Amino acid sequence: MLLDTSVDGVRLLLLGADDDSRPARRLRAAGAEVRAVAGPAGAAGAEVRAVAGPAGAAGAGSGAAAEAGETPGDEAAAEQALRGGAPGLVVVVGDRAPWEGLLLRLREAHGPVPVSVVPAPGKGVSLVGGGPGAPELMTVRGLEAVADADVVLLDRLAPQGVVETQAPHAEIVRVGKWPGHHPVPQEQIQRQLLTAASHGRRVVRLKGGDPYVFGRGGEEAADCESWGIPVETIPGITSAVAVPGAAGIPLTFREVSRAFTVASGHVPFDDDELAGFARLLGTGATLVVLMGVSTLPQLVSGLMRAGASPELPIAVVEKGFSPDQRTLTGQLGSAVVDLASAVSPAVTVIGPVAALAAEDRERVLGELTPHRAVAPPDTAQNDLPLAGRRIAVTAHRRAEDQMGALRRRGAEVLAAPSLKLVPVEQEEQVIADTRRLLAARPGLFVITTGYGFKRWWEVVEAAGLSQEALEVLSEADLWVRGPKGRAAVRNLGLQDAGISPDETLPRLVDLMQEAYGRGLSGAVVGWQENGFADRDQRQRLAEAGAQILTVTPHRWADADETGAVPELVREVCARRIDAVTFTSAAGAQALVSAAAALGLAEDFAAAFHPGQDASARAVVAATVGPVTAQPLEEAGIPALVPERFRMGAMINQLCDVLGPGQQP
Repeated sequence: MLLDTSVDGVRLLLLGADDDSRPARRLRAAGAEVRAVAGPAGAAGAEVRAVAGPAGAAGAGSGAAAEAGETPGDEAAAEQALRGGAPGLVVVVGDRAPWEGLLLRLREAHGPVPVSVVPAPGKGVSLVGGGPGAPELMTVRGLEAVADADVVLLDRLAPQGVVETQAPHAEIVRVGKWPGHHPVPQEQIQRQLLTAASHGRRVVRLKGGDPYVFGRGGEEAADCESWGIPVETIPGITSAVAVPGAAGIPLTFREVSRAFTVASGHVPFDDDELAGFARLLGTGATLVVLMGVSTLPQLVSGLMRAGASPELPIAVVEKGFSPDQRTLTGQLGSAVVDLASAVSPAVTVIGPVAALAAEDRERVLGELTPHRAVAPPDTAQNDLPLAGRRIAVTAHRRAEDQMGALRRRGAEVLAAPSLKLVPVEQEEQVIADTRRLLAARPGLFVITTGYGFKRWWEVVEAAGLSQEALEVLSEADLWVRGPKGRAAVRNLGLQDAGISPDETLPRLVDLMQEAYGRGLSGAVVGWQENGFADRDQRQRLAEAGAQILTVTPHRWADADETGAVPELVREVCARRIDAVTFTSAAGAQALVSAAAALGLAEDFAAAFHPGQDASARAVVAATVGPVTAQPLEEAGIPALVPERFRMGAMINQLCDVLGPGQQP
């Protein structure tokens, strides 16, 4: 019985159910004052006296009662019932026809009385799919089943609030599972389900998604049938389809993907499965993995080992349809790093359509549908939030991606890479530093960047040192600056000891000092340098008594071969640039140093502040995070730092600051 209106405080006449019936308990739990009448004859006459109306109305109703087919005994009972007050609502359970005579007399005595007819309560078990978690995405039939339940066995990912609102009378048994933690074993769940149903109680097994998509509904249905217990299956919207849709990912796309496969990743895939998935992905089809966050590194490496392209788009959609929904995107070849911060529950999508969740969705749409116009010719300025803005890009790595994203938002882009990330010219020095570090067997090891750690490991493997290095690292406490460093560590099957809460080295060193106190005296610390030496943080550990051994697998080199950097400095000083973007601390420091070398340090810093003249607007310094912002702030340049330390978030923040309605 699904209630779509409040009955709190309503005087309610329930026809066709006894006082201890499920509908009666359901209505009382919802706040109604319930008088129940089990049958239209005999007991009905006695029960309805409480709702009888004026005696003078009896004569008018007696003929109608006869026409309705009542017996004389029923007629006498109805006449007595008319002496009471009127109910606020009449609820008929099951067939309304036997009650028509009494309903007619009530209308004659009290005027129109609302009458609701609800189905008779069923028996047995309902396997109900709760959908992807949002209550409004649950089916009406599923809500009705919950409302009629005596017992609800509730999964963790099912919509929790539905049970509380629709079935306040029901016994709720929470049997949810977490990755790696099953407090209620499946055998016990099925035993509870069968026990309650065999005692005549209406049981609902409420699951997330669909009962038959990795919900073990098939096993539960088979158990019930073997015991002769009727089973009703009420489908739900599976998260395999719904959650990608919430992130803007269609699993099929005309002329791109005409098939998709859904797999459970709660345990690692074997080689045959991975080979099959790789062949599937090679056709342009889509692979959807549920419960696969913990096994994602194994899936990614296995797919590429089986021949899948490292350039395949991949997206992980966390906590779909919740206020905390988040989408992480990348490519298969770098997924372990790009998606390192992913948490459960999440749905993983691999294939061309996954790129539609990226921050440059409009470009992807243009590539997937080259025969269609993505935007009308008269695109409004609101669709090009950076129209008329001049923005300088100082990055070298992924510069084209960044410039493309800015141009698609209407900006005029000036490319001026201040530094270029290149590998060391001679690997012999890296190998020598690595041998010295491994021989010292450091008790602590600091990973400053995921990219640098990955590059170092490539050198280690090429030198035949991987086994020794793995032994040393497995015995050391590994401290990582950010999620990409954590991913690089976990990709080796290792766990870190801690991660900086704001992805900065100062806070990471704070954590290390808090963890060890004075225990750093005499400690050997391995330090993977990031190409931009943060000597101050290494010095803090050295002053605490630690010996620091560094390895630098890549370095920053001068990238200005065209004179673009001096031009940029002069354009900033003249305030002819609206914004400058920075994606590395070294790049930011290099541009500040270039301004100083030109004798323009003060003018350069001043340009990022409003001038005395109202027309002298400030240039915006946009960064990807606090580490990048630090050299700018030390030079007196205020920097924008997005909440999420990524390039796409930086661009979105720029659109907010420089978009329509902002100062030109």
